[in-house]
Amino acid sequence: MKDSIVKNLHWFILAYAVQMLYFTYEEKDEQYQSLIQQTPAIQSKIAREKRKLTQIEEFKKNLSSTKERVKEVVKQIEKVQRQLPTDVNDAQVQEVLGGIADKLKIKNPVQYPEAETNKGFYFAKEYVFKGRGTFLQSLIFFENLAKTERILNVKNVKITQSQEQGRGRFQIVEMETMVESFRYNENHKEKTGIDEIEAQLKVN
Repeated sequence: MKDSIVKNLHWFILAYAVQMLYFTYEEKDEQYQSLIQQTPAIQSKIAREKRKLTQIEEFKKNLSSTKERVKEVVKQIEKVQRQLPTDVNDAQVQEVLGGIADKLKIKNPVQYPEAETNKGFYFAKEYVFKGRGTFLQSLIFFENLAKTERILNVKNVKITQSQEQGRGRFQIVEMETMVESFRYNENHKEKTGIDEIEAQLKVN
């Protein structure tokens, strides 16, 4: 029996080697199939990168004309910026709101300033106005507000039915609005962004 095992030992070794070779092949085949499955995604990524590269090259070609267009836009922004007043006078804005209300005989007018916000090349200052009158008076109030020399933006409006009973046929309403006034930010310099773009292109 022992002699038989020794005699056939090379067959056992060969069978073991074949089995190991099969396992190795199977492992490599799985890796190969995995790579095959990833190929479409890799090809798609390569295609995207090629498109990006083409776009970058096209952008570089048009960079000179793009610079001029951006500079022109910045000039327009600076022009608008200079048209804004350099300061906001709370008393003047409240006088405008109160003056319109007084002219229209709006009852219980109240106006007061709120916060000022830095918007970049300008500052926006908010003002609250409250009053009581007819719906028609409210409409005329905003119409007159639009005719003022100073740029005033109506940010929001709230009109509700008043508890007060009107003597005539017109319904009395409570009006509340927030108005914005603007001033020039002399410390702001609008950036073109061209330098940052060129620096990024050099990195890429």
